[in-house]
Formats: sequence, C-alpha cells, structure tokens
Amino acid sequence: MAFNQGTDLELGEGLLLYVEDSEETLTPVAYATTHTVSVNGDTIDTSSKMSGAWQDFLVGQLNWQITSESLVSKTTGHMSFNTLFSLMVKREPINIKIGTPTDDEDFTLDTSKPTLSGSAVITSLEKTSTKGEVCTSSLNLQGKGELESLSS
Repeated sequence: MAFNQGTDLELGEGLLLYVEDSEETLTPVAYATTHTVSVNGDTIDTSSKMSGAWQDFLVGQLNWQITSESLVSKTTGHMSFNTLFSLMVKREPINIKIGTPTDDEDFTLDTSKPTLSGSAVITSLEKTSTKGEVCTSSLNLQGKGELESLSS
C-alpha cells in the first residue's frame, strides 16, 4: 500500500465540533481554534503472585472527554460562550458530533463523511480576557455513554 500525505493526512481545520441546540439543529462551536477528543479505558488490577514483578490488568469501562478552545463571539445565535453557558446551567446532557463541514457559509455538517457522535455534559466553561487580545473560551465535555464512530 502506497502512502500519499496529500490524501492520507487529516488536517485540523477540516474538523469541527458541533452541538445540538434546543431545535435539534447542529451548530458548530463558533470561532473554534482547537478541540481534543480523549478516549480512556479504566483498568482492573488482576495482579497476583503469578504475575511476578510486573503488574497485570484488564481493560474495564471506557470513557471519553472533549475539550475545545475558541474565540468569543458577541453575535447572538452562534454556539459561543453565552449559548454554551445557557446549555450548561440547564444541567442536562447535550448531543455532539465531530465532523467535516460542507463548503457552504454556514459550516453545515457533511453527513456523507465520517463523524464521531455522542451525548455529553458540560463540566467546565471558562472565559479568558487579556488586555489587547480577543477573548477566548474553554469548554470541557464529559461523555455520557458511547462515543459512536460513524463512517460514510
């Protein structure tokens, strides 16, 4: 199998984090600069006298988190700090997707391409304002249940 970095590599600007709003519309986090998806497995210690000097374990339950950094938009209707804050104080799970936007100006999710999808709760939302710079915000999501990988 040949390697072609022009077609093999996934570019960071090609993926967006989408949050489902109350009308069940998927809206990208406005002016996002980064997002990180972490998938982890809890370990169950199975060490015994038969393990010798090395610890032994099984993989238990899986969990996932997403962190996202973005610039803060003053425009209403965007999935920016104020909208995310409103969702957080409801203390209810939200549906998210990570995927490729279409080429339109609304950054609509392209459902013909692979996505990650799940339900999460907002566990942390921060807003940072530094003199002479654009305000930024940080979002932390804790997955609730499975993070599903949907291929095209």
